[in-house]
Amino acid sequence: MPNLEAITPLLSTLPAALAVVVGAFLLNFVSRRGLELLATKTSLTAGDLAPFGKIASWIIVVATVVLLLGVFGFDLGGVWTMLATVGALVAIGFIAVWSVLSNLSCTLFILVMRPFSVGDEIEFVGEPVKGRVTDLNFVFTTLRTDDGGTLQVPNNMFFQKVLKRRRGDASISLAQQLSRRGAADV
Repeated sequence: MPNLEAITPLLSTLPAALAVVVGAFLLNFVSRRGLELLATKTSLTAGDLAPFGKIASWIIVVATVVLLLGVFGFDLGGVWTMLATVGALVAIGFIAVWSVLSNLSCTLFILVMRPFSVGDEIEFVGEPVKGRVTDLNFVFTTLRTDDGGTLQVPNNMFFQKVLKRRRGDASISLAQQLSRRGAADV
């Protein structure tokens, strides 16, 4: 006959452990459905959003394992300290590359909100920045000027300045342009 005194603490932690596991499955489900909804509501594809889904899944798995270890009585002081340290280093890294991250996030907003298309002529009101959009990448938008030169405008500038747009004759969506660019880079 098993020792009931040894099993009782384990049985008392099962509801909390079950709650953590169910919560992790629900959070994973909600994050996947959110990304699917984002893909259907924007010009982004499920393939474009797949890396974000994988990152979210890994974060959920790591958090679930840490929480389960805590529920079953493991001392996690060192683990939490390590995670906090790693989090602080990641935060410092984000600050160090803030400009690049700002441009990347602004590129995603440009793709979703579509303030202009490749082929459109745009200018910043009150600024000497004017040209036809010829290219978009994850950091810059390239404009061809009237004199044949090119300007590379950081994508975050489109959210800091007033933009004037004249629709081009052969406009293509920015998502199509980025898709072509990705296929050409492979």
